[in-house]
Amino acid sequence: MKPVVDGLNTEYTDKVEFRLLNVEEDQTGVELANKLGVQYVPTFVFVNSNGVIAKQVVGEQTEAQLKASLDALQ
Repeated sequence: MKPVVDGLNTEYTDKVEFRLLNVEEDQTGVELANKLGVQYVPTFVFVNSNGVIAKQVVGEQTEAQLKASLDALQ
């Protein structure tokens, strides 16, 4: 998944802020995963510009699926 996300990060550089967190080892990631109820990896959480969770997707996603979720935020 990382190569797909890295590619999208480049493509959406001026539109979206990407945050990749290790929810198993990084303390911030663990705390956020607990707060959001993340149980499976990967989990994608899409937050709009108002800081509201717009969508949460569990499991591997294709590039097209991720693009559709990102485009829906705009």
